[in-house]
Amino acid sequence: KSLPAGSWITQIKASNKRAGEALLIANDYRRYNYTPYAFRTRDYGKTWERIVDGSDVVGYALSIVEDPESDKLLFLGTDDGLYYTLNAGQDWQKWSKEYPTVSTKDLVIHPREQDLVIGTFGRAAWVLDDIRPLRAIAEDRSILAQEVKIFSPPKAYLAAYQQPTGSRFGGDALYNAENRKEGAMITYYLKSGYVKKGDKEKEAEADDSMGETDDDTGEEAKKQKKDSIKLMIYNGEDLIRTLKIRTPEKAGLHRLYWELDERGVATPSREPVKNKKEPAGMRVQPGTYRLQINYGDVIDETSIQVEADPRINSNPEALEAVYNAEVKLRHYTQLASDAVKQLTESRNTTIELRKKMRSIDKEKYKDPMKACNDMVKRIDELIAHYLGKEDKRQGLIRNKEMTVVKRIQNARSYVRTRQTGLTDTELRLIEYAANDLTAALEATNKFYEDEWIVFKASIEQLALSPFKETKKIELD
Repeated sequence: KSLPAGSWITQIKASNKRAGEALLIANDYRRYNYTPYAFRTRDYGKTWERIVDGSDVVGYALSIVEDPESDKLLFLGTDDGLYYTLNAGQDWQKWSKEYPTVSTKDLVIHPREQDLVIGTFGRAAWVLDDIRPLRAIAEDRSILAQEVKIFSPPKAYLAAYQQPTGSRFGGDALYNAENRKEGAMITYYLKSGYVKKGDKEKEAEADDSMGETDDDTGEEAKKQKKDSIKLMIYNGEDLIRTLKIRTPEKAGLHRLYWELDERGVATPSREPVKNKKEPAGMRVQPGTYRLQINYGDVIDETSIQVEADPRINSNPEALEAVYNAEVKLRHYTQLASDAVKQLTESRNTTIELRKKMRSIDKEKYKDPMKACNDMVKRIDELIAHYLGKEDKRQGLIRNKEMTVVKRIQNARSYVRTRQTGLTDTELRLIEYAANDLTAALEATNKFYEDEWIVFKASIEQLALSPFKETKKIELD
């Protein structure tokens, strides 16, 4: 009765849960009436209950969709954008995260992916990935009282990517919208966002354990501050990956992405690399993994199913062979990194020792200083086996010199793409990497056993020795 006669009925959608129930959307903007109209019937249309009016949303109504599982979750499209309710239409909120204020013509929920797909006036399709966290909150509002909550994520796929056919560089004549991000999509809820230090008004209301700690074991875990969130991924009881992010400033639903990889190892480098982020490693195998989110002293967890790319005819044996090959190459990288680190430390120690001699009496220590110069050059030669000669030219340069690191990287770049199993090419590249690494390690160990020990003894006689103990590094 509250709908003006002659109004335009845009949608009538029958409930997918109960017979006799339906939703109706109408508008009257063609007669300059921009009031939103949305109604629900539970008795086959004999009576209608109005669930949207001008106090709830902005703009005339155009579309509506009911969640297939929860009758409390509804989405509404208006000329002003997208709105949603978590209590069957008692209260409505505008969805503004990345979705613009545009005429929202039609809504549908994908039955397999559980995504909200939106059609707009501009003939565009916009997808809100995985609405299940909203569904969970609609069914259990106590979630909003939790400090942190991680939701069950959709399946993740070890997808294979390749350059698409057609134009490679579109310029200004080709537009492609953003695709769904690569990896596993993880959604979590925060009751409160990060309070910046110095905001006294907010700090008074917040937990007094602000900040972060590097030790997350035992009692120290309870002292962990709340400016960071950790997502820890477990394969059984083994912790295989830790993702650490800064706590968002706003409360509510947030997302992060796990690239379906394990913890990696540091790449060999001439200089110490200070990286607070854990290095990425090889991709995991298909299976079920446990996800644990840590926020302060609050922990919540769920699990995720990882599957192989369904478009590729692969088998578990082939994927396992690829995985084991990557494990071997990761071990090679670690050995090379350990060797380069030890050589670099020895080099830096020698340089500092030479500086110390120069500052004390460069004439007195003339011969030991020359020995230091020769030793630095010798160590540089050994490091070059792993990393190549240091190229100090400016601009775009290419060093064609084959090194241990290049051998390992070449093998890994081939191995990681082989979803149907290894070929002779990958096996040969792994063999080349092993041979070069073995030769480099043998030369390094021989250097420490012969040349370095003599040099070390000569310097120790000068009562200036700053040397560390060295260890033998071998390929298993």
